[in-house]
Amino acid sequence: MNVSIVSRGEIKLVGIKVVGRRSELSHRVPLAWLELLSRVDGLPGVVDRDLFHGCVPGSDHEQPGADPVYRYWVTTEVRDLDAVTDGLQTLMIPARDYAMTPVQGTADAINAAYSRLAAWLQAQGRRSEPAAYVLERYDQRRQPVTPPYERFDYELLTPLAS
Repeated sequence: MNVSIVSRGEIKLVGIKVVGRRSELSHRVPLAWLELLSRVDGLPGVVDRDLFHGCVPGSDHEQPGADPVYRYWVTTEVRDLDAVTDGLQTLMIPARDYAMTPVQGTADAINAAYSRLAAWLQAQGRRSEPAAYVLERYDQRRQPVTPPYERFDYELLTPLAS
């Protein structure tokens, strides 16, 4: 099923929070990525200038309706949260286990990855933790975070409930 369990230590992130209806995010999130990328060289303590995380509270995925409001963070990992540049916000993700699956291919691969994780969770008798963040881990050496998005190649990590 191409799902694995990974353990991640604490992750300290700096970035931009985007709030909007799901239908608005396809326009607003790329703008936030462009802004973050323009500022990353001025950020102290960046762990890897090619790695980025998109973060969504797990509970946002459980909202009813066709076009719910999402909170999406575009972020980069830093060693320390003390020296945050104006206009950027911090987000600390505690250590935890995740179910991870790749997202590879066209835009259809995104929904397929979410479906694959849901099926895996059910088959394993596990559940996701809605109070934690779902992570999209982007490596710019494989896929840029900025458009055009012709093909996708990133990891989707769903937090596992204890």
